[in-house]
Amino acid sequence: MNEVESATYERLLDKSQEAFLLAIELYNRPTIRYHAEGCCFFLCNAWELMLKAHIIRQIGYESVYYPGSDRTLSLSDCLKKVFTNENDPLRLNMDVVCELRNTSTHFVTDEYELFYGPILQECVKFYEEKLRELHGIEISDRIPENYLALSVRRGDVDFDVIKARYPREVVEKMLELGSSIVASRPEGFGIGYATEFRLTKKKGEGIPVRIASDSDTAVSILHSLTDPINKYTYRAKRGADFIRRKLNKEGVILRVKGEPKEFNVFHFNVFVDFYNMKGNDAYSYNLSLGGEQPSWGYSQQAIDLMLQEIRRDPEHVIDGMRGELAKRKVRKNSSQ
Repeated sequence: MNEVESATYERLLDKSQEAFLLAIELYNRPTIRYHAEGCCFFLCNAWELMLKAHIIRQIGYESVYYPGSDRTLSLSDCLKKVFTNENDPLRLNMDVVCELRNTSTHFVTDEYELFYGPILQECVKFYEEKLRELHGIEISDRIPENYLALSVRRGDVDFDVIKARYPREVVEKMLELGSSIVASRPEGFGIGYATEFRLTKKKGEGIPVRIASDSDTAVSILHSLTDPINKYTYRAKRGADFIRRKLNKEGVILRVKGEPKEFNVFHFNVFVDFYNMKGNDAYSYNLSLGGEQPSWGYSQQAIDLMLQEIRRDPEHVIDGMRGELAKRKVRKNSSQ
């Protein structure tokens, strides 16, 4: 890139990240009613600027303009230019986000958040990944990783209520949105939420309740539940990748048996076993549905603990934990 292209590239990336942070802050601000629409506008802006920066670096400054025009490429055309597979989950996600941006000024409703909250969360995740992949930038350097989770409103879309509240044109649009997002998207698109309630007398299972004989309302809440989707955002591979990037950026060299090693899933699981993280709500949560094999998600607290211990003693931490785990295994076998 020449000097002009380089300066433009840097400006576009800086503005893109600012727009992305504004999208997150707007969505999570409790005093704003129309979270989805505001977040969507800035997310689209962030994506367009980020993709134009990539196109300028790869092809040149002129490539962000339509041929024979002084008008720059739209977000839709930028997406087509960079991500050529129209069935890519990222492209499908962005199609829905762009649709919201294009139509929400005409159909402003509170129910948009119920439709689009999970879609926008997926869009945030894709942006974080592509900013890293295309430009080598970690957005977590500007905002803590756990703040990337949107405070998505959950609930059922009651079309009877919508019909009573809005004119026919809006109702038809909402019905169209419902069918296009829920029915016509491929499996795995967006983010799903599942809530399971179980009443049981067995300790350690379900939500503990008390039967009150002196009241018609017989259940009292004993525990406040945290949304696992927002808290336990790391699977083992993603957590290991995040820690590895952090260590590399800080220049911390992890050693195992005296040899320098890149932090990986094996090392991640050594920490999990050493600190008995599975089953400890502070560190992990089983995200599987009933009947499935356990699928563990890990919290930011778990990631921070691993980073803290590696920084404290990068040359011996893995060897020390593996040695202690071996001793625990021997003691357990001898006691049986």
